[in-house]
Amino acid sequence: MLRGIYATASGMAATEQWMDAVANNLANVSTNGYKRDAAFFNEALERTLLADGGRGPRLGSLGVGPAFRGIATVFEQGPLQPTGNPLDLAIDAPDGAFAVRDSRGRIRFTRDGSFRVDSEGRLTTQRGELVLDDRLNEIELPVGQVSVDADGTVRSGDRPVGTIGVFNARFIKAGGNLFVAGGNPQPVEEPRIKVGFLEGSNVNPIGEMVELIRLNRSFELAHRSVVKQDELMQRLIQSLQNR
Repeated sequence: MLRGIYATASGMAATEQWMDAVANNLANVSTNGYKRDAAFFNEALERTLLADGGRGPRLGSLGVGPAFRGIATVFEQGPLQPTGNPLDLAIDAPDGAFAVRDSRGRIRFTRDGSFRVDSEGRLTTQRGELVLDDRLNEIELPVGQVSVDADGTVRSGDRPVGTIGVFNARFIKAGGNLFVAGGNPQPVEEPRIKVGFLEGSNVNPIGEMVELIRLNRSFELAHRSVVKQDELMQRLIQSLQNR
């Protein structure tokens, strides 16, 4: 019976972490370029059951509940939304990300292509990270009209002044809708960029809400199971004491 309580409590802990991931997805439904998270698990401990006190044939296995293993990012492409802004860019592919440099000089990557020109004539994100070219250098813009081609070429008037860097790597979330590269990032040779578009979040709000409701009900049922098993344990102890 204690094994049952332990297994149920383990399931409740795993469900709670799964609910946190779903809640975070829902909080970022409107975040440009956001990639949803999915939780994954395995058995915390699985024992093989053998007949004849462990000397006979295998009867099966006995688990003690799920164990949370981590969060995986789902890199499906989000919907492309037209904005008409010539500095709004979207990568028209599920892989690849724009390279930026944050305020601490660290190279990060993002799918949010909402860019602007700052007071020093540099191409930046809306939060101020510097947009980098295909060689991971800053993109400085001369005074004049700025435009971007579908291959990432940045032009001032008709003159090319740089190429926006789009890179492939094993991306890992770093917070603030940014990623770090888990290995050596490689530039995409022929990136497909939609100018005047932004990529929306790949979170399906209806699906995530349904999942959150299902997880909440599962948690409540598990809690009731623990309470019931505890009551049965108390009754068993009392019956043994009365003998």
